[in-house]
Amino acid sequence: MASGVALTDECLNVYLDLQSKKKYRYILYKLSDDFKEIVVDFAAPRDDSEDVKEAYDEFCGKLFAAENAGQGRYGVFDVHYQVDSRELDKVVFITWVTDSLPIKQKMLYASSNKALRAKMTGIHTEIQCNDATDLKLENVIAKCRQKSYE
Repeated sequence: MASGVALTDECLNVYLDLQSKKKYRYILYKLSDDFKEIVVDFAAPRDDSEDVKEAYDEFCGKLFAAENAGQGRYGVFDVHYQVDSRELDKVVFITWVTDSLPIKQKMLYASSNKALRAKMTGIHTEIQCNDATDLKLENVIAKCRQKSYE
């Protein structure tokens, strides 16, 4: 990677389980404590009986907790929504880097983003989120719908 931050094998393996096996609803990735690797922070098992909004609220809660700890995150969320009368599931890649992060972390997250994304095939939409407004589920679904019509 251009940033010198490596991607662990687990990152890609867990993503493939989300994408192809539908094993997870979402995954959170973070920089390791020494800032040398991107590692899996949390993978939420998929429960199809669970409301997607509840799972997304939990996902956002974990992003806010990371922000409160002075950290950023990458997230992958399998979003369920409708376009016309079609039910769709699309994988969204979210970069969570708020203005309150230390400059070094902002730079590492920004420079490592493309290398991580390049390993993840099948991402429908990519969103850079800097605050709670960017993270709203309605905004994420709107971006997915917009992308569906492109």
